[in-house]
Amino acid sequence: MKARFFAEFLLIAFIMKIAGEFVHEVFGHGLFVLLFGGRIIQVYLSILWPYELSYIRWSGNFENWQIIWIEGGGILTCTVVSIILQILLLLNVSKNREILTHIFWLAFWTFLNPAGYLLLGGISPFGDVAALISRGALTRTLSIILGLGIFLGSFISISRSLCNILCKAYMLRESNTLRLLLSLFWLIIPCITFAYYLRAEQPSQHAEIAGILSLLPAAVSFITARFICLMPHKKGEITDKK
Repeated sequence: MKARFFAEFLLIAFIMKIAGEFVHEVFGHGLFVLLFGGRIIQVYLSILWPYELSYIRWSGNFENWQIIWIEGGGILTCTVVSIILQILLLLNVSKNREILTHIFWLAFWTFLNPAGYLLLGGISPFGDVAALISRGALTRTLSIILGLGIFLGSFISISRSLCNILCKAYMLRESNTLRLLLSLFWLIIPCITFAYYLRAEQPSQHAEIAGILSLLPAAVSFITARFICLMPHKKGEITDKK
């Protein structure tokens, strides 16, 4: 039962990662391209982000302010979509665990996409962040601040939603299990960070600091798991309050 759950959980994670890239490129950049009268030429979705970046190519005559909206559209749209999905998860809109899992992973990837772009892009500008900085619409400091804001604003929400899904799957029997699973989940962040710095063109002078900081969510979730997930404090007993 547990093996089947985790296999489905990881498969949905992979599928929703691609869906998240689609939201960023097509619903983000592409929507603004079409809105401003341009034409989409090519869309490439990478399953290896951030080691390999997805991209969209377009054509059209745009004013500078329109290009800023197009280049920032992916980050903006992902942020809005993730916020909406996180609200739906916190409202427990469905009793079906599989449906909640799909919503959860799409909410996670559309949260991590802009947070990762802004934080890592603020440290070493690349992709959309580099384009926005070059046009004066963003600075490296502001990029890091916005990235931290998105991350901190979603950390508890994402963690609680994960706990809800695990409870529905009867995966949480003991407090130690809760800490372990939540910490393992947030180890996705250092994995993403590591993949980013594997990119040959990226400078590595900040890699150690970024790597250490990327471990903080897993550490914090391990220490505060019961409080984050609103679980009872009775030793050895984990139940779903929802």
